[in-house]
Order: sequence, then structure tokens, then C-alpha cells
Amino acid sequence: MNELLLDPVFYWLVWAIFTVAGTIIGWSLRAHFSEKDVRRALDRSEHDRSILARLYTHIKHQHDLREADFKKASLELDNLRDRLMVLEQERLAFDHAEQAYNARIEQADANAARFAERFRALEEQTNTLRARNTQLNVDLGRMQQELSAWKTLYRDFQAMQQKLLAVELSASKLETERNNLRQQLDLAHAEMERLQTVTRSGRRTGGPKGGPARSAPGPDNPDDLKTIKGITTHTEQQLHGLGIYSFIQISHWDDDAIISAAKKLGISPGKIYQDDWVGQARQLVGEGRI
Repeated sequence: MNELLLDPVFYWLVWAIFTVAGTIIGWSLRAHFSEKDVRRALDRSEHDRSILARLYTHIKHQHDLREADFKKASLELDNLRDRLMVLEQERLAFDHAEQAYNARIEQADANAARFAERFRALEEQTNTLRARNTQLNVDLGRMQQELSAWKTLYRDFQAMQQKLLAVELSASKLETERNNLRQQLDLAHAEMERLQTVTRSGRRTGGPKGGPARSAPGPDNPDDLKTIKGITTHTEQQLHGLGIYSFIQISHWDDDAIISAAKKLGISPGKIYQDDWVGQARQLVGEGRI
């Protein structure tokens, strides 16, 4: 309908129809009515046509205004549709972004829970390490005190060791001198016992019989020390190196002499006690094997 009203051909066609219709009506009225009545009718018809024309013009103007408003509304509607599409796209983008943010938030919550659990575990480990550190500090303090005590003891031990070395040197010198004196004393005792034995034998027999008497044992005329159980050839040679050649010397050994001899021979003093070197030597001396 709006297109027909805006069409000029349709407008002039309607105008022609109304004009022809008015003319026919005028002639019809003129044929039936008087000229004065016809004129009044024509004037009235002209007046009505003018009113219709003005009404048509007003309606057309209103229509044009409405059409302009409609076009303006259409443009605004198109703009609104465009804006709506843009807003819809933005809404979809926001929805995607919101979903991504929600996923990230859930991941962040999971990470936060995991980090909180790790933090609690680390806090427990920290407390444990602190307790261990405190205990270690206590142990360290105690060990430092013990170390200080050990250092003091070690200094005292070094001083005592130096004193002991000095005493051992003095004892070694004294032991050497005592061994020399003991050997000399043993030789003297052996010589005395030999002389006493010879004297007793001469008294019993009225004088010596046979060949000359045997000389005192020495490097050139030692006793057979291997007769004593436990003394080997090598041990006998070691004893000769120590200046021991007779049973009499061994028979006079005391505990100190036994320990000194065992140390020099490189054997245990228990072996000398177990084999009873001193007892065997005394027995051999009593049997007269000198």
C-alpha cells in the first residue's frame, strides 16, 4: 500500500479517475437539475475536491513523515541489529573467556590446594629440621666440650708420652747397665759355685782324679743350652749374642730377667714360664752338668 501511494502513475491515475467521475457526475446533475443547482453542486464538489486534495496532501505529508520515520527507524533498527550482533559476539567471546577463566580458576584452586599441602609438608619438615638442628647444636656443644677435654687430655698425654720416652730411655740405659752387671754377677756366681763344687768334690774324693777340671762356660766353652726343652739352635745363638752361655746364668733368672730376655729374643715370656727354662737349668746345675 505504501508503495502504491508513493507511485506517481498511481497518483495521477487516481486523480484522473476522480476528475472523470466529477465530470460525469456534473453533467448528470446538470441534466437533471437546474444550472444554479448544478453550479452549487459543482462548487460544493470543487470545495470537497479541494478539501480532499488538502486532505490527500496532508495524508501524503504525514505518510512521508511516517516513511521518513520508518526509514530512520529501519536504519536505527539495522544499527541496533549490528550492535546486537557485535554485542552477541562480545557475549560469546566473554562466555569463552569466562569458561577459560573458570577453568583457570579451577586449576588455580587445585594448584593452591596442592601448594597448601606441600606447604604443610614443608612446614612439618621445617619443624622436624629445626628440632634436629636444635638437637645437633646440643650434640655439637657437647662434642665441642668433649673435644676440648680430649685436646687437654691429648696435650697431657703428649707430655706424659714425652716423659715416658725419657723414662724409657733412662730405663733402657739402666736395663743395659743392669744386664751387664747381672751377667758379671752371674759369671761370678757361676765361678763361685764351680769352685765350691770342685772343693766339695775334692773333699769327698780326697782330691781330683783323672784329667784336668773343666773351665767355666764362656764363648769358647759354652754349655749345651739346647738341653733345656724349648731352646732351639736359633734361640741358643740368640742367647749367646746376649752373653748367656751357661745353665747357671739361666738358673738365676728372676721375673724381670725373664721378661727382658723374652723381649730381646722376640718371644712371649709365657713360653719361658711354660717350658720352665729356669727350673730345667737349676736341675741341670744340680746334676752337675757344668
